[in-house]
Amino acid sequence: MAKDNNRSFFSNEMILDIIRNYSNDTIYFKDTDSRFVWTSRAHASQFGIDDPKQMIGKSDFDYFPKEFATRARKEELEIMDSKTPLISNIEKLEKPDGAVVWYSASKYPVFDEKGKVIGTWGISRNITALKTVEEELSRANEKLKRLSQVDDLTGLFNRRYFYEMLEKTSYQYNRRAKTGNPDDPKNTFSLISLDIDFFKKINDRFGHNKGDDVLRVIASILTSQCRKSDMVFRIGGDEFMMLLPDTPLKGAKTQAERVRSALASNPLFLDDSSEPIRLTVSMGIACYADCNDAAELIHMADDRLFTSKNLGRDRST
Repeated sequence: MAKDNNRSFFSNEMILDIIRNYSNDTIYFKDTDSRFVWTSRAHASQFGIDDPKQMIGKSDFDYFPKEFATRARKEELEIMDSKTPLISNIEKLEKPDGAVVWYSASKYPVFDEKGKVIGTWGISRNITALKTVEEELSRANEKLKRLSQVDDLTGLFNRRYFYEMLEKTSYQYNRRAKTGNPDDPKNTFSLISLDIDFFKKINDRFGHNKGDDVLRVIASILTSQCRKSDMVFRIGGDEFMMLLPDTPLKGAKTQAERVRSALASNPLFLDDSSEPIRLTVSMGIACYADCNDAAELIHMADDRLFTSKNLGRDRST
């Protein structure tokens, strides 16, 4: 008997009043013209309205920017036409003062007793705080990802990322070779292995801080001679790699000569002496079309680098 009394105590009117006055979510009902016929206090309060009944007969166009209201009206027309709800839709509201508010919104069709659609109703929750945290986490993850890929000293990509990108690039070109013209220069890529000549002598004479400056200068010159598609890596110490997509051996040799010329025209002052230091590098060039796999490509480039050193340095082979 007590259970029946409890049920009768919660009248429909009382339930609606509780929802209207105490729900933190915005809840509303609209007619077929998208005009409000019922709305919650939380909904009204976001517009500075104390009494939700003041919104009756008005629409989103009276409260929201035109673009936002137009999008909402279009969604409601589709819901009424299809008789299908729109669940957990993420909405972005840009206020006139520049503030951005995010909502998770669900909208449903309203049916009369005969099953005819007579409007829509919806519920939305302000998730701005959650989106802010998500964006902060995204930025932090992106920073961590970049840190895992980048050499701290030079700002170039690091050894770990080199092997990752080489594997990815060789896989792409293996697939392309099966479907494309094997004689097309774009169906291969090249690798330049590079060392700074006599780098140990620079460190011994000027100190490791100046040696770090040299590494940064080399990194800057290498990147300045690259196309947007090229990638430069510091493998370790004074060892660098240049990954050149869509580049046959001839194009890689041209690239290497550009690097050598750029270094020759940029002597570096490392102390108060009037004598600048002319930086030179030795390079080894290999093309993927001449190799069976990525490991052989690296081995060939390194072998040719040592050949350059044995031939007197300041050159590529």
